Amino acid sequence: MTPRFTTSVDEKQKILDFCSEKFVSEGFYKTTVDEIAQEIHISKNTIYKYFPNKENLIWAAIENIIARVSTKITTVLDSDDNALEKLVKMLGILSSNIIRFTDKWLRDMQIHAPLLWEKVDSIRQKIMYKNISKIIRQGQKEKLFKDYPAELIITIFVSSLRGVVSPQFLLNVNFTNREALRYSLEILLNGILTEKGTSVFKTIKLPI
Repeated sequence: MTPRFTTSVDEKQKILDFCSEKFVSEGFYKTTVDEIAQEIHISKNTIYKYFPNKENLIWAAIENIIARVSTKITTVLDSDDNALEKLVKMLGILSSNIIRFTDKWLRDMQIHAPLLWEKVDSIRQKIMYKNISKIIRQGQKEKLFKDYPAELIITIFVSSLRGVVSPQFLLNVNFTNREALRYSLEILLNGILTEKGTSVFKTIKLPI
């Protein structure tokens, strides 16, 4: 059998995938490039070949997480599900990633990389606004959501989720990340569901 040689793309993705998991579970401030190199059995110089410095590596790992989440959300949006099912599934995807955020990760973002968090927040705001816009408008056509101004509903949803899913909030509450998203979903939906929407919502198993 011909041996399979690792391409530079594979090598770079291996580093990104490892760091994405490690930073989320253990934080990034005290994690060194030497430690990363040793754990994935790769030279430190190889890491620097793709990522000139640690800050660049941290941001690339975050982009990697965002890209994976965005791909999953796109699959949901392209499905034939009704808008309520899409909304619940989308928040389930967000939840499955958010519940993995440890206090170390959240504190590092809050204390050591506030500007980086602002950048992350700006990107996720655009992603949420774009996707929730599609879902809300679909839901109104399906008579699942009340006929309030769509822009107002979308702004309230995005602002609420951004506020709840933030280091400042999650580090200072006595309930879990999963519970924060679940409570937010129920509170927000109770304000916009039609009678038909309420009936459909009762049949959906929440993934969060």
